[in-house]
Amino acid sequence: MKNRFVLFTVHKAGSLGVHEVLRRIARKQGWDFYSPNLKRPNLIEAAKTGDPDFYRQLLGVSGIIGPVRLPVAVPAAAKETDRFIVHLRDPRDVLVSMYYSWSYSHPGVDPAVRERYRDMGVDRCALFESAQLLEKYQYYMREILPISSTTLLRYEDFVLDRERWLGGLLTALGIADQARRFRRLSLDNPAAAIKTEDKTRHIRKAAPGDYREKLAADTLDQLNMQWREVLKALDYAE
Repeated sequence: MKNRFVLFTVHKAGSLGVHEVLRRIARKQGWDFYSPNLKRPNLIEAAKTGDPDFYRQLLGVSGIIGPVRLPVAVPAAAKETDRFIVHLRDPRDVLVSMYYSWSYSHPGVDPAVRERYRDMGVDRCALFESAQLLEKYQYYMREILPISSTTLLRYEDFVLDRERWLGGLLTALGIADQARRFRRLSLDNPAAAIKTEDKTRHIRKAAPGDYREKLAADTLDQLNMQWREVLKALDYAE
């Protein structure tokens, strides 16, 4: 299999669950799979938004690549040959999830950073992180979503309508006609069943719209203003 499929996303958009779906599809298809989340990672994470060096490690590589959690510079030749999937979540929910994850449960977070975020609280944290996250979404919208071979998938479907999300992914991978072989992937959706949160154990409700419960009205007004163009373009505007 000589095709190359690259799935882009952001942190806190269910990327570990997406990784597992990609891994199982690649295994069933007999395709190569490159991911930073394998037990023996064979893909180096992008260093920064627009990373110009990320694609060097893909020279001669085919199969499924991802999840890549930052938008990177895609060479002109790759835009003509590769297929891209961009999996995004309502950024307001991403910001809320970032706070709870980094403040309480995500492994590897420096204790000083964890304490600082807890001291900030969810509203200040959301506003503090908003500009950097906005840069990532804008890069996707400007550089990767306009590529003709790009498919946009939504985290909200991943949680609430896995069959629809999976159908979009299989179509992007060129194997929509084999959907029956992957039906099990539509049913394995434990995140959708979570009703009770435990922020210290990385157990949080995955249902969309959590920001409405967690953020103050003034914070939400500021975010809606800052993100208005992106929210409208991605159909998240209210």
